[in-house]
Amino acid sequence: MNLPTQLNLEHLKDKDISHQNNIFPERVLQIGEGNFMRGFIDWMVFEMNNKTNFQGSVVTIQPTPRGKIIPKLNRQDGLYTLVRRGIEYGKPVEKIEIISSITRGINPYSDWGEALTVATSEYIEFLFSNTTEAGLVYENEAYQESVSPLSFPGKVVALLFHRYQYYNGAKDKGWIIIPCELVENNGDVLKSICQQIIKDWKLPILFSKWIDESCTFCNTLVDRIVPGYPDKEADNWFERLGYSDELLTMAEPYHLFVIEGPKQLSGKLPFVEAGLNVKFEPIEFYRNLKVRLLNGPHSIMSVIGLQLEVETVKEALEHPLLGNFIQNVMRKEIALTLPKSEDKKINEYISEVIDRFSNPYLHHLLKDISLNSYSKFYVRLWPIVRESDKGYRKKLLFSLAALITFFYNREGIKDNEEVVSMFAELYSSNFTNQSVLQKFIEEKILLSWGMDTSEISDVAQELVQSISIILNEGMEKALALQLK
Repeated sequence: MNLPTQLNLEHLKDKDISHQNNIFPERVLQIGEGNFMRGFIDWMVFEMNNKTNFQGSVVTIQPTPRGKIIPKLNRQDGLYTLVRRGIEYGKPVEKIEIISSITRGINPYSDWGEALTVATSEYIEFLFSNTTEAGLVYENEAYQESVSPLSFPGKVVALLFHRYQYYNGAKDKGWIIIPCELVENNGDVLKSICQQIIKDWKLPILFSKWIDESCTFCNTLVDRIVPGYPDKEADNWFERLGYSDELLTMAEPYHLFVIEGPKQLSGKLPFVEAGLNVKFEPIEFYRNLKVRLLNGPHSIMSVIGLQLEVETVKEALEHPLLGNFIQNVMRKEIALTLPKSEDKKINEYISEVIDRFSNPYLHHLLKDISLNSYSKFYVRLWPIVRESDKGYRKKLLFSLAALITFFYNREGIKDNEEVVSMFAELYSSNFTNQSVLQKFIEEKILLSWGMDTSEISDVAQELVQSISIILNEGMEKALALQLK
């Protein structure tokens, strides 16, 4: 087919569409230009521009030499289309917008001077980032003023040092730095790495002090699924939109952004005023919500669902037994470990998660979620088992039994080599002997996971019973018994 005109500012002019808020001053520097940032932060800036007096745009920097987004972004004058599709309040929704919050993209490996110039701008006040967990790490690298550092923290230090020198250490010229990497206490981690780099590069002590006193590093929690570019459906979308878009971005409707920062930050960044689901609050409660009621059920449905030959999250929720089991364990076991004073928020979040699991536009494979299931269960679900009242953890313990049988006679499981070897050793032994199985569970799992010794025997026996039913009668029968 003949593709329509490419999306750019001239196209908007031709179409008489006034989505041109990228004429606002560049107030946000962004490191990371991928799907998530376009479907999350850049969309939020766009919303603030449309609904508040924020009036700021974004200049984005490519985080690694391998990046391919910046040329596409500049060809399209910073424009891209965001399609939010999914389920809200039990009903399908679809929202399509041309996002115009980005003015330009910079490749620091070829245009480091341009990046340094941005660092001196009097308007830049915020630095957002998402360089993935792999980007938020310390790397020992040399400092050359005229060359971009390779690491993300190295870039932050180099840009801030240039700004510090340009403004002679003025106390009011520091940045508010808001990393979005999925690392616990990400702001604290980034600041610590930056201070180590300052020592490595032997930069002035007064600069280190300026970082401490004039810059604010915020811890954050982000939550939105952004699948990105729809390869298989792109041409159909272009025909429907009436233009081609190299950066067409798909996202779910749901979003949550929790920021720990100074009180005045909510005034500087009017996310809430723009109607966005942003919380300027301590993160711990929201992290527990996400880990326990989104990530935890994901882990449960993957190890059970794959044994039922269920392929996706949506199919898992629609399964007559598994869907019922998942909702039951969320509402009647996991939720009970969260503060009762927050029941309203908890119930709202559960409803939102069920909508997200039901999204017909996300083909979320259980086999992908099952990666490193053993360690994920320990991090996401084991603390809940430990905190649960003995009478309210039956389904959680069944889920642990399902995790153990998940490793039985299955090829291609992606997990830690030691974990795979541990289960291979079990299933090559006389594991049908219940005393052998119980000893394995007690010594290899429950003791190593720190369970109170007074409980180990009873819990191991319960697990052995569930495992025997799963292996002898099948997961479907075992699951049905759990729902009686």
